[in-house]
Amino acid sequence: MLFAVTLGFQPLRRGEPIGVVALSGPVTDERLDAGLAALASWGHPLVEAPNLRSRRGYLAGDDEARLAGLDVLLDRGVRTIVAARGGYGSTRLLERLPWRRLAASGVCLVGHSDLTAVIAPLAASGVPQVHGPMVAAGLARTSNARRLHSVLAGELVGRPLFRFREAAVVRSGAATGRAVGGNLATLAALAGTGREPDLDGAVLFLEEVNEPAYRIDRMLTQLAASARLEQVVAVVGGSLVGCRPASTRERLWQGLLLELAPPRAVVVTGLPFGHGADNRAFPLGVPVEVDTDAGVVRWSEAW
Repeated sequence: MLFAVTLGFQPLRRGEPIGVVALSGPVTDERLDAGLAALASWGHPLVEAPNLRSRRGYLAGDDEARLAGLDVLLDRGVRTIVAARGGYGSTRLLERLPWRRLAASGVCLVGHSDLTAVIAPLAASGVPQVHGPMVAAGLARTSNARRLHSVLAGELVGRPLFRFREAAVVRSGAATGRAVGGNLATLAALAGTGREPDLDGAVLFLEEVNEPAYRIDRMLTQLAASARLEQVVAVVGGSLVGCRPASTRERLWQGLLLELAPPRAVVVTGLPFGHGADNRAFPLGVPVEVDTDAGVVRWSEAW
C-alpha cells in the first residue's frame, strides 16, 4: 500500500475548476473537442494540461511532459481532474507520480482503462476516485456525461449505482466493502510493483477490452496465484468489448470469475462500465454494497 488515509468523498462544488490531464495516449482533436464541449456545458472553468494535444508515438508527449501537465493542474489548485484518454503510459510514471501530493490535495481523478494504474492505488489507499468516461473516450455521449456529473456532485451517495437481473448473478449473496479495481490487464501489470492496490475486504470491479479468453484466464490466474484475491468479498464484472471468442465470452468470463474468486465472494457480471459505449461512472475507494436479492450495487453511506 502506498499510504493509508481516510478521506470522505468530496463532491464537486459550484464554480470549481475541472482539470483535463493527458497521462497516457495521444488524442484526436475531433474526439477531444467533443468531450471538452460536454465538460464545458457543466458551467465549470476548464484547466487544460499543456501537453493535452501533444503526440510522441503512442504517448501524449514524453514522460516529463505528461508529468509536468499534471503538476500544472495541481499548482492551479484543481481538485477534480478528468483524463483525456487511456491507451498506455500511466504505468511508465508510477515511480514519479506525486502520490502524496495527490492524496493531501484530495484530488479526484476520473478515468478507466490505462488510468487504472493511478486511480486504483489511490482509491485503495483511501482517496476516493471515479471510474468513468474520459474526455476523448466516452464523455461526448450524453448519458455518460450526465451520469459522471451525478457521481461527481455526490448525488448518488446512499443510492443504487447499478441494477442487474438474475441472469447477471454468478454467485449470490450480499457483501459490503471498499470499491477497488478497473481494467484487468492494468491491475495484473501492477502486481509486484509496490503500487498495486490492497484488495483485502474489497468489492473488486473488473473489465477488459480486446483480449482473447486465454489471456483473461492468465491474468486472473496470476492474481489468484499471487494471493491477491483471497480476501475479496465480491467481484463485479463489467464490459468485455472486443474480447474473443465473442459467442462465448460472457459464459467464459463468468466461469473464470467463479473459479478464481474466493469461495464466499459474491460474483455478478455484465454491468455497464468499462470500454463499452455505455460506460456508467462509479466511485472507487468508497464503501459499496452488492446485494443479489435486491439486484443492486449501492453506494453505501457508511461501513
